[in-house]
Amino acid sequence: MLNQSTGELFELWEPDEDGTPRRPYSFGGRHGQFSFERVLAMLHKDSGITGDAFRVFFYCGIMTYKQGGATAKEAADHLGLTVQATRRIAKELAENKFFLVADRIGRTIKYKASPHIVSSLSGAEQSEEAAAYHLPVVPGRRTAN
Repeated sequence: MLNQSTGELFELWEPDEDGTPRRPYSFGGRHGQFSFERVLAMLHKDSGITGDAFRVFFYCGIMTYKQGGATAKEAADHLGLTVQATRRIAKELAENKFFLVADRIGRTIKYKASPHIVSSLSGAEQSEEAAAYHLPVVPGRRTAN
């Protein structure tokens, strides 16, 4: 953390139960945070979100912070899905505000994850970015009526 008045850099820590400083994270590489509440809603049996859609979401979510997002083709290649199915999934996730369109070149769309669900930004940056977008809407179970 940076002390705004002095410019001094210092680390915030909470002690473990024994009073020693808490150990740093052991994640490999860059890491971020996600909304437990929104991810649990996505995982719920009545959400209408399939396992493949969840995989596509998290692939593009990770790519949001590695390279600004991902196309359906990139996701399909990595996940072993067809490009057509991945495009359909990405379009549906975008319609429900889980994805945002990061870039569009011709017919190629680069998607990024909603900052309301996954982020690796600081709290202030994440709040600022999230304020610019609508909350995602869990579509619910699809019924044949």
